[in-house]
This record gives sequence, C-alpha cells and structure tokens, in this order.
Amino acid sequence: MLIYTEMIGNVMIDARSTGKYYHSVRLMGRAASHIMLECALQTHPNITIIGEKVSAQKQTLKNVTDYMVDVICKRSELGYNYGVILIPEGLIDFIPEVQELIAELNEILANEVVDESGERKKKLAEQSLKLFDLLPEAIQEQLILEREPHGNVQVAKIETEKMLIQMVETELEKRKQAGSYKGQFMGQSHFFGKMWFAYKF
Repeated sequence: MLIYTEMIGNVMIDARSTGKYYHSVRLMGRAASHIMLECALQTHPNITIIGEKVSAQKQTLKNVTDYMVDVICKRSELGYNYGVILIPEGLIDFIPEVQELIAELNEILANEVVDESGERKKKLAEQSLKLFDLLPEAIQEQLILEREPHGNVQVAKIETEKMLIQMVETELEKRKQAGSYKGQFMGQSHFFGKMWFAYKF
C-alpha cells in the first residue's frame, strides 16, 4: 500500500508544480475499490471515483463523466486547472449499462469473424448503441476488434483512465462552446498495477 501512496503523492506534487495537467490514475483491483479508497484517504486527491458507490447509485458512464467535469469546472473558476483523479481498475464492472453493452457485444460477436467495418454494432439495443456511440473511437474499436479466443470482449485491457480523459475532454469542449467553461484542460493517464517488490522488504 505504501508504494502506491508514495507514487500518488509524487503525481500530486508534479500536478501542483506544473499547474496545468489533470492526472488520471487507475489503481489495481478489479473486484473492489478498497485499495484505491485507502490510498485516497491518505493522499486526498481532487477526484475519487468509488466503484461500489457508482454501483449503489446505479450511475451511468455519463453520470461519472459529468461528475468529474463539474469538479474540474469548479476548480477552474478558482484558478486551478490541474489535479489528480483516482479511478479503480474495475470501474466498468460497477456500471450496469456498460456490462449490458459488453454482454450484447459478446453475444453478437460470438463465433464470428473480426468486424472491421463495425456493422455489427447496429445489432445493439437502442440504449446500448447510444452508449457505444458515446465512447471514444479507440475504445469502440477495442470493443469490436479485440476479443479473447472465446469471442468475448477483453474487458481487462480497457484503459479506463484514458477513456475517461477523452470523455471529459469532449464534455468540456461542449461546455466551452456553450460559454460555461473558460479553463484549460490537459490530461495525463497512469496505471499503477501490481508491484510485487513492495511486499519483499
């Protein structure tokens, strides 16, 4: 645990010293957010996404994105265009609509050739298609093209921290066009995975 808090602390120092980047940090732990929560309590990042809270409140991916954007906009009004965001590795496992989308894609793509044209996404239910179109293009391609030998989407390889940065950028641009956001946003992503050496001392 100590190694994670030290690394997050270093990212926070870097964020403050440069004053121009939002660092999106994904921490290991697919089944629960307890590692990330403990790190958050020790380091006090600007935004912390708790998977269990997202699930309990039945939040959508847009809900999560809007929450992040709201905080970023409020900080911008105070002159802070930087910060640190903590995200649990298993976040998408806590969002029902994303799980439904993945289940539909697994069924559609099962035992079929790679869908380079993306035509099979049209077989999605209306709500799932709407969510799919909301995702960044790189994530869409990953969901359609990159599959396990059994034909399932490779959920573990989805880089949630990068996906959320791109979705935040899109929403901030909309708000800037509407005149409700005047700040500057630049995102950097990090993934702090297993570090076995932390347990060898």
